[in-house]
Amino acid sequence: MYYITMYDLRNSILATLIYYDILDFPLTLLEVYKYLINPGRLSRDSVLGTISLNQVAENLESLIAAGLVSSRDGFYFLPQKDNLYELRIKREKIAAQKWKKFLRIAKWFQAVPYLRAVLASGSLSINNTEHESDFDVLLVVKSGRLYSCRIFLSLVASAFGARRTRHERSAPDKFCFNHYITDENMNIKHESLFNAQSYVNLKPVLVGEEIFNRFYTENIWLNKYVYNFKPAEEFVLRKVSHNLLLSLVARAGEFVLNSSLGDRFEDWAKRYKQKRIKDNPVTYESGGRVVFSDNELEFHPHSFEAFAIDKYNKKLKELGIIVYAEERDS
Repeated sequence: MYYITMYDLRNSILATLIYYDILDFPLTLLEVYKYLINPGRLSRDSVLGTISLNQVAENLESLIAAGLVSSRDGFYFLPQKDNLYELRIKREKIAAQKWKKFLRIAKWFQAVPYLRAVLASGSLSINNTEHESDFDVLLVVKSGRLYSCRIFLSLVASAFGARRTRHERSAPDKFCFNHYITDENMNIKHESLFNAQSYVNLKPVLVGEEIFNRFYTENIWLNKYVYNFKPAEEFVLRKVSHNLLLSLVARAGEFVLNSSLGDRFEDWAKRYKQKRIKDNPVTYESGGRVVFSDNELEFHPHSFEAFAIDKYNKKLKELGIIVYAEERDS
């Protein structure tokens, strides 16, 4: 057994700043603490004990004095990356406008049968958007109705001209429904540093606290990568206003489809979607992941993950941080 040394913590802080440097995203003190990469990813020994906010602050000041970290107005970043401060401010202003558009359309998703949760992901979840950014989301749907829910959700988004299609290379302010899981099987099996940092940044939009907490209970592996993450502190809704009429529409749809008719519709929707996925050449390209099962739909054929992990590993070596095993993409 062994407690975290200052050397371990120093490397962990640097590794965290390196990771977010790849996203062109400087961090505040609280963010360094929250997103802190588990020192156990860098040291072969088991890591026990706690890391306080004061310890992180003290080590950041030490790293600044050593010329390994720079700061400006409460933001921390790697040396010679002062431009990231202005970039973050700029992107936060863009994100504020995009959130308004996101929530204005997302409120209508309350009418979608079998939809149990909508969580914003990707660049919007950390307010790091550009003008061309679309809206990535993680969706939780009722088990046994995955493919039916997908169709209804697509129809609602399409009615507002807000659904990104597979043929659009750029789709600003459109919803990219690229990841669905079911409420009875929320465990994400694709473990990696990239996915862990992505999932700890999810922002709940339409979701009950019970499902939100159960998602993180079923994905406790996140703390293997992100040491201080505490999901109980993250249930802060950028919520849409509850609309009783829209909720009643969803319930009415479920009432009708909780039947043999609904079973047949789900079977048809599943066969239709899976055939389209199988017939799409992109499904078989390397460099990403496409999943289609009864419990999960994921469309990331050209993922940023492999690039990010490779760059992260190289930067660690460049700064002399020795690790016993390189991070791998999922």
